[in-house]
Amino acid sequence: MRKMKQKRKIALLLSIMMAVGLFTGCGKTQEEPKADGAKTEQEVFDQTEKNAEPKEKELRIAVSETMGDFDASQGNGSTILLEIARLGETLVNVDNNFKLQPNLATDWEATDELTWVFNLRDDVTFHDGSKFNAEAVKWWLEKTRDNMPSFDTYTHIKSVDVLDEYKVQFNLNKPFSELPEALTNQCAMILSKTSFNDDGTFNTPIGTGYFRFESFDPSKSVLTLVPYENYWAGKPDSSITRRVIRSIPDPSTRALAASNGEVDIAADVPFSDLKGLESDENVRVEKFNSARTYIYSFNLDKEYLQDLNVRKALVYAINRQEIVDKILLGVGGVAKGPMMENVPWSNQDAEMYDYDPEMAKQLLDEAGFVDSDNDGIREYKGQEVKIKIITDTYRPGNVLIAQAVQGYYSQIGLDSEAQALDFNTVKAVTEEGDFDLTASSIASCYIPSASYYITQCYYSGLNTPKSARYSNPELDKLIDQCAAESDQAKKYELSRQAQAMAMEDLSTFTMALYGAVFILNPNITGFDYSPAVHDFVVPITTDIAD
Repeated sequence: MRKMKQKRKIALLLSIMMAVGLFTGCGKTQEEPKADGAKTEQEVFDQTEKNAEPKEKELRIAVSETMGDFDASQGNGSTILLEIARLGETLVNVDNNFKLQPNLATDWEATDELTWVFNLRDDVTFHDGSKFNAEAVKWWLEKTRDNMPSFDTYTHIKSVDVLDEYKVQFNLNKPFSELPEALTNQCAMILSKTSFNDDGTFNTPIGTGYFRFESFDPSKSVLTLVPYENYWAGKPDSSITRRVIRSIPDPSTRALAASNGEVDIAADVPFSDLKGLESDENVRVEKFNSARTYIYSFNLDKEYLQDLNVRKALVYAINRQEIVDKILLGVGGVAKGPMMENVPWSNQDAEMYDYDPEMAKQLLDEAGFVDSDNDGIREYKGQEVKIKIITDTYRPGNVLIAQAVQGYYSQIGLDSEAQALDFNTVKAVTEEGDFDLTASSIASCYIPSASYYITQCYYSGLNTPKSARYSNPELDKLIDQCAAESDQAKKYELSRQAQAMAMEDLSTFTMALYGAVFILNPNITGFDYSPAVHDFVVPITTDIAD
């Protein structure tokens, strides 16, 4: 009996000891001894979190261009690769105030009127790991010059010499003080020689930018990029791990994709959609005036359009303020000169022929445009005339402006028709001369220089939709002087003189300042707009807040 009681006491003691041990373990008042250097459970967890792969975060961008060939040496896809994909870079950048900034080149100087020397960064690699150096610059720019005839009209580069590994010399075919400005253009973007196969066919775009090529789906026209881990400027303050660019040519579809959350950035949506989008909580609408303009060019091969009074009448008839307010719905602005006032060399005192329909009628009467049969339609010297206005559908305001102009002309007794054509058809029709007026747009700072716009619109012999067969040797001389002048103040003054002369001749006229409209994911950060670039740049700092 006594032994049995003793056994019960021992069992009870063991039970108490076990209970105390379990309680102590749960409360972690005691820890098992660990080997030297071993990590606690919490330390292991923290290290695992630190080493984990970053979460994928896509930035989805809709563009109007149909993507396909990215051979930038021929100009194909160069705008996408430089401005939107941020895959490629140029030797020189331009900031929001139209000032030049070093980029792949650190500095530059003109050693004489036909020679420029550029020093290059020595810490840059292409996405395949190969060196960015003087040999790479020479190879790419000379290939671009050979493949793209228009490159010569922008840069006037005759040849490129390698002075040392990180120094190049550009030899020009004419005096040109604006080479650094020309080298900001997307056509001067530098890609690697390894973008081509051994047989010379283009393969994959390999640049120096923060994002590198991952894939392209031609059936869906979708380009995907990922960060380049060895980017020379370091990682930006952005958590984006993939940039996806999707081609959506139709502007209404782009707007819908942004509203539905299918894309994070979309530009150039229909103005008629803006009111609904501005009240849509799923998006943020931002508007900017740009250095691009809507312009209006006359076919000077037509007899009646060779009469300056007729051209003046056709401008006096147009209410530009009403076009901006009611036709473009406030997107853009009324130009006070040929270019936006922010452009340092713009002439804001040039004659702009403000709306005056009575003056328009008077000038038409004097030029022989009269209604001789009292049917309400003017004839030119007794002959019926229908003024043919052509425009392309690429930019959202082009068709709206052309249709509005047709209405203004009917108010002064002119018969006209507006035709909306695709961009290539407009080019063909212009070359054939089957038109009276073209309504189009131009990036007046496509190259941010004092001579670029006046060259593209007014220099003799270009025969483009913008120059429309205009020729003035005196103005050509002024443009050449502007392009060659190295003193900035003198250069700007020459440009303003050329603009004033061009507006007196009135071969091309600025209808309105182009308004850039963006439909954004409301959580987008780090996105801004520069009026100095060709179209729009999506900065590498662009992010989506969590």
